[in-house]
Amino acid sequence: MVAVETIGWRKHGSAFAAKILIVLAACLLLPASARPASHHHRYHLRRAHVTPYHAALLEDADSGQVLFEVNEGLEWPPASMAKMMLLLVTERQIQAGRLHLSDLVRISRRVAATGGSRLGLRQGQLYPLGELMKAALIRSANDAAVAIAETVGRGSVERCVQMMNEQARMLGLTGTVYRTVDGLPPRPGHDVDLTDAADLARLARELIFRTNLLKWSELEAAPFDGGVAILRNTNHLIGHFPGCDGLKTGFTFKSGFNLTATAKRGNLRLIAVVLGAPSNRERFHQAALLMNWGFDNFTRLAVLQRGQVLPVHVRTNTGSIIEPVAGSSLTLLLPRTEVPHLRFIYAIPPLLTGPVAPGASLGHVQLTDQGRILGKVIAVCPLETTTLRTDTEASRPDTDQAVRGIVKAVPSAPTEDAQ
Repeated sequence: MVAVETIGWRKHGSAFAAKILIVLAACLLLPASARPASHHHRYHLRRAHVTPYHAALLEDADSGQVLFEVNEGLEWPPASMAKMMLLLVTERQIQAGRLHLSDLVRISRRVAATGGSRLGLRQGQLYPLGELMKAALIRSANDAAVAIAETVGRGSVERCVQMMNEQARMLGLTGTVYRTVDGLPPRPGHDVDLTDAADLARLARELIFRTNLLKWSELEAAPFDGGVAILRNTNHLIGHFPGCDGLKTGFTFKSGFNLTATAKRGNLRLIAVVLGAPSNRERFHQAALLMNWGFDNFTRLAVLQRGQVLPVHVRTNTGSIIEPVAGSSLTLLLPRTEVPHLRFIYAIPPLLTGPVAPGASLGHVQLTDQGRILGKVIAVCPLETTTLRTDTEASRPDTDQAVRGIVKAVPSAPTEDAQ
């Protein structure tokens, strides 16, 4: 267990600070159960300099494993991070062939009248859909977002909002509801958008792995419409935090300063969500603290590769010996201090009486940590029949030996000075 050190605080009123301290201390010191999508522990964030944001979360992008969270299910207005879902819905339409990045979008009166952060689009102008998407993501331009919504909704922003909510339900975002496409504060005709940190992280994973939007969100600055304007990224981690390539900011007076960020270093990608930070600087500072802690304290371990021969022998009634192979790859994110406790458990019968077809399941192999199951892979009969052999002396090898070989390849935990 990682020790929790003293938490530093800014002065925001003694009573308020004391209340927040009690809540955060409980979150940090008590074990938390894993999210339904993950079978791993939550881990303790050490040396955290925490400001009174309302919710925060750090997640492994590949697995959805939550590494740290405070109030991950707290309802909160996403502000301009609502555009993340707008862009996902738009990408879905492009992937289905209904829209194209080169489609020209005519700016309507409603678009031209959109307030908040905007490009200043004028009624009657024509812009490629891809340029408007780039502006909505990088510059968080509200007028570009409404223009996109009119295109996706075939002239109806309200229809686009409906599509956003349908997509949210498909992704299992139970704490999310959209009333706008741009995240602007409530006004006559609609209520505030709502989401939570867990849903934002899930949405971020969809954008990262199912779209090409990172090609824009990773840019610190980009030309708009052939250089008519320069889009400056509202995410100030871009170009300043190593590995950061996304994703979206959001701010209103009600919601405070919010950020959904992602960064990749080596084979490890993390997602950080910060909701309700007190200042523009602090949302980036807190996200950077979370991701740095994640990169410093966790390692991604490639345990098995698909097709890898397992150190187990299965005898057939004909006297042949089958060397099963892994039916899929298994990669895990683990605290560096837990790696030495890994152990394989093979649930594969030593003898088969009937015929075995190539690719058939022979059992499974589990990776455990002190009795806790971390992963499971099906063991299959190899497709190449040359791996079948006759060996009357074959027996199961020492499973610990295979584990020790993996552990040796994992870097040791950094020393205090190195951090």
